[in-house]
Amino acid sequence: MKVLGHGPVSVPLVAMITGGDHWVTTRRNTPKSAWGMTDFSFMQAFILIMMCCVTLSDFLVQRFNLPPLLRFLPEVMSGISILWVLVAGTRERFQLVAPKYWVILFGLALVIACSVVNNNPGPGPLISGLRFYFRAAPFFLLPMVHPMTDIQLGRQLKLLLVLAFVQLPVAAYQRWVIFSADRVSGDDVRGTIMDSGVLSMFLICGALILTGMVLKRRIGVVRYAFVFLLLLFPTTINETKVTIVLVPLGLLVTLILGAERGRRLQYAGLTMAVLVLFGAIFVPIYNRFEEGQVNIIDFFTNEKTLDRYLVSQGGGKGVGLGGKKIAHRGESITIPTKYLAKDPVSLAFGLGLGNVSPSLSGKNFEGAYFKLFESVLTISFTFFLLEFGLLGVLLIGALNWMIFADSLSVSRRDHSLTGGLAAGWTGVVAVFAVSIFYNNFHFFVSITYLYWYFSGVICARREALRRGLVADSLSAEDAAIRA
Repeated sequence: MKVLGHGPVSVPLVAMITGGDHWVTTRRNTPKSAWGMTDFSFMQAFILIMMCCVTLSDFLVQRFNLPPLLRFLPEVMSGISILWVLVAGTRERFQLVAPKYWVILFGLALVIACSVVNNNPGPGPLISGLRFYFRAAPFFLLPMVHPMTDIQLGRQLKLLLVLAFVQLPVAAYQRWVIFSADRVSGDDVRGTIMDSGVLSMFLICGALILTGMVLKRRIGVVRYAFVFLLLLFPTTINETKVTIVLVPLGLLVTLILGAERGRRLQYAGLTMAVLVLFGAIFVPIYNRFEEGQVNIIDFFTNEKTLDRYLVSQGGGKGVGLGGKKIAHRGESITIPTKYLAKDPVSLAFGLGLGNVSPSLSGKNFEGAYFKLFESVLTISFTFFLLEFGLLGVLLIGALNWMIFADSLSVSRRDHSLTGGLAAGWTGVVAVFAVSIFYNNFHFFVSITYLYWYFSGVICARREALRRGLVADSLSAEDAAIRA
């Protein structure tokens, strides 16, 4: 079968992309997988289990003293996913993997190879680095070799919403434990995500996906406002300051880029109303929990306080290579950059994959430079710069820019459920771009697996639109304007 001059395309692939329910549900026409099950049933169950696994496994292991090996379930699922990608990708000739992504992957492989040759990291740190950075990568390619229908995607998003709602009672209980112990800090309000900052990112991204759905009129305004505020409530009790930056940023990007022409002013009013209501809830609760400390408004309006939080510890005493004092975010950028700048090759390719990372599996897997840089390893950007070098950071930036561009394209051309996801995903990518300078989110499977999987869903849809495998589904307003 040929489609719009793009060469032969397999009928099963077209059926999956276009949501051919008869093809999906008819046992006689559904190809068997290597496991003896239909592609549909196995893959949908596999994705749903992955979503539960990455958001709940670490919490359950710690809370109920389960075998520590259960923490490696996401990696096991990645291994299965690699096999699936190779089998299904070979069968379908990776038709939905855009060439630009092969270029980026090849570039990253080349940078890693050069850094390994230049620095010769041991096998332990190299394995550890591959695990931290690339364990979620198979899930980026998975929807490109096995596209999801809107029915499947809808079930996945419903499960994602349930997992987000689970954070509310867990976070409330964790806050109660803190009060009972006469403690103040909300750092231990982590939900099942195991980190307060990453919990905030997870919930904010969920709220942005919801915003994308309201832009595509897949959820009512009143229900949207209620669920939006409910989703973000845990961010008010874990006292994550960055929430007051990420929420407006994500909403504005989603609104400006995802809303239909002629309706942006209407949605701008809705966004402002939701932000004002959220601020009216967030600020008093935050200040109440931080009683005796600088309140959140003064924090962001006091230049000296903000500088001390973002830029440096004040005087830099004890901060630096081998220092005991934990660096602030500005120092986490400047100190490693100055170190790498001494050697142009190291600046370009970094110090080697895994050579700066910590280890959860013993000293043999710990990076040779970890102790030297330990005090400045507070944000993901520092890890990326030190281990991939400047070229690697540029390639990672280019990869996320491509995902952003594909999300924008799908959002404007597709009015299906995937289009709603893509509209919200523009804000999600913006949140991740800022968060690279905020925390070490790349260590947390709870957010990296979901980010790369849903990015893959959107990128696969973009390539299907480009190849003409699915037709544009413009709104009436956009269609009229284009006509």
